[in-house]
Amino acid sequence: MTMTTEPKKSGSGKSAEPVSLRADLSKDILAIWGTIIRTSSVPQFLIDQYHCVIAWNRALEQLTGIKYEEILGTSQHGKAFYGVTRPCLADLLVDESFGDMTLWYRDKYMESAGADNAYEATDFFPYMGNGGKWLHVTAVPVRDSNGTVIGTVESFEDLTERTLLERALKLSNQKLNLMNGVAYHEIENKITSVRGYVELSRKSVKDEMAIKCFEAEETILKQIPELLHYTMDYQKIGTQPLRWVNVAGAVRSILSLMEISLLRMDLDVDALELFGDPTLEMMFSYLINNTLKQAKTAPEIRISFAEIPEGLRLVYEDNSTGIPHTRKHSQFKETIVKADNFCTKFVHDILEYSCMSIKETGDPDKGLRFEVLVPHGAFRFTDLHN
Repeated sequence: MTMTTEPKKSGSGKSAEPVSLRADLSKDILAIWGTIIRTSSVPQFLIDQYHCVIAWNRALEQLTGIKYEEILGTSQHGKAFYGVTRPCLADLLVDESFGDMTLWYRDKYMESAGADNAYEATDFFPYMGNGGKWLHVTAVPVRDSNGTVIGTVESFEDLTERTLLERALKLSNQKLNLMNGVAYHEIENKITSVRGYVELSRKSVKDEMAIKCFEAEETILKQIPELLHYTMDYQKIGTQPLRWVNVAGAVRSILSLMEISLLRMDLDVDALELFGDPTLEMMFSYLINNTLKQAKTAPEIRISFAEIPEGLRLVYEDNSTGIPHTRKHSQFKETIVKADNFCTKFVHDILEYSCMSIKETGDPDKGLRFEVLVPHGAFRFTDLHN
């Protein structure tokens, strides 16, 4: 039988490819895709428009334990992943059954940005391997020259190890936060009780030496909750997603919660925002509190910035007790941190986690001057900035 080369006319009068020629072209396209998939290091399979497997590469053999020869030409690929015969993403795409996505994948799927009508999903596959596997699946339709779907490629990424580590870390953090929270409140309650007894004891004695001892005990008891507060704040670093922090807004919010009458604040940061750990807001609180504690006269603070070739330099200056030249470099590297030095360690670690750096460049006789280097991409201005 001789295949005609005369183009047929469609109902609209336009030329249309003969059905047999179009079928041969579709086979050629799928054959090319099959060759690409078989040589790919990414676990992948290819089905045609009849849901038959026409490519199943070696990487997918290793992932599923099913050989290419066992599944070629069949429609049993769903059973390889789900333990029963059911559609995969590839099947729904080859039929363009987008309305059935929710039925089979509920809220676990989303449209992929990589290609038109491509979809991806992350799910747990209990029948795969020993104990199941977490896989990220992406399905992309294969089209002929007319845009008709003639097959689908489905790709897999094994997320099992990463997912289990993430879940274990999350559970560990939840346990740690729970125990720390319970311990913090219990210790704080006990300290409050002890302080009450110390106060009663101090009032019941007349001996000056005993009174001084009780006063010293009260001072120590006041410091313990502060130390506990430090540890609770420190463990918050890295527990939340990075976000934009408005510097002026954070500083003003902190000042509104403080009872300060003599502080002079020069806040020259325009509409500057930093991208980093949310505890950046807490960083300014620690710096301001440190200034108030260490100030020799009426406290003065100036926060400013300058754009530089490396990014942006954020400067915090005050008139408190300066840091000796001998300690300017070592203060951020100390492994054993005393309560008096917790502020600088806390600030350093927040910034380091946010991919920023800090150094102290102030004159010891004039006060502190912290310079924070913010890299490009980690700062922006919400309003027009000159």
